[in-house]
Formats: sequence, structure tokens, C-alpha cells
Amino acid sequence: MINVRKRGKVYQFQFEIGRINGKRKFMNKSGFKTKKEAYIAGQMAYDDYVHGGINNKANMLYADYLDYWMENYFKINYKYTTARRYSETFGSLKEVLGKYKLHSITSYILNQAVLKLAQKSSTKEALRNYQKVIKSSLRDATYYFGFIKYNPAAELSIPRVLSFESKKTMQDMYIQVKK
Repeated sequence: MINVRKRGKVYQFQFEIGRINGKRKFMNKSGFKTKKEAYIAGQMAYDDYVHGGINNKANMLYADYLDYWMENYFKINYKYTTARRYSETFGSLKEVLGKYKLHSITSYILNQAVLKLAQKSSTKEALRNYQKVIKSSLRDATYYFGFIKYNPAAELSIPRVLSFESKKTMQDMYIQVKK
């Protein structure tokens, strides 16, 4: 519960954050011109306290997040060749997933994206690279940066029956028939 009171010429909000060694601890802030301003600021502070803070970075597009992730995490923690290999997949991922906001990506959207990428990919390894980039980028968005609350790519898998495998077996059969 948020309490608002007047202190001299300004207003202050206050709410209890818990007990430490039996003593009540409060969060308060003063300096608001009106009672309504103090209440609104108190409500926002209380929501941040209860929910762990609202992160405005979760509103960025996945395409922008990939660039942010590469600069602020991946290039620092991984070798140059791995970073280069991952960044080569960014073009296709931005085309398929880049229009979605980070907080609105769901497991269904990711599965549909993997199916689209499977139709475009020529090998299973290329599709695995897409999967690795998606899974690791969203894992870091969840646990390292804290932009989203859960990782929608945790159970992302490659489809078992892939179009390029059936094309390859058809080509192999055609070559064997020709011989």
C-alpha cells in the first residue's frame, strides 16, 4: 500500500518493502509538487519493486537485438571466427524474425520461422546454425541481459523430415538410375 503525505511544501510517497531483524523497512521519495504526482511516482516505484523493474529494451525488434547482442556480448565472450559464422546467419534471421518485438516472440513463431528457414536452407548444418543463433541469443536476452522473462527458444528443435534431405535422396536415386 502506498502512503502519500505532505512534508512542508512538497509531497512524499512511502511503502513498506519488508522486515529486517524485526524492524520495518520503507522506500520513500519526496519532492513532488502535487499529491497526484507523488501517488503516480509511488505506484511506478512499487511496481518496479514488486516485478523486478520494467525493461524498455524488451520493446526492441529482434533484428535490432541481434546487432546489440553481437556488439555487447558475443564479440566480447567468443572467438572471432565463431562471431563471424554467427553473424553470417543474421541476414536470413532478420528477414524471417526481425519484424517481431523481443517480448512478443513465442515458441510458435520460432517454430514457424525454423520451418521457413528449412525451406530456404540447402543443408542441415545451415539450419543447425540458425537454430544455435536463435537459441543462444534468446537465452542471453533472458538470463544475461534480463530483457525478457522466459526463453521461448528453450525447446526449439529442427524438424525431422526436411525438404533438402528428400531432395538429396531423390537426386541420389536419379544418379543411380542414370548409371
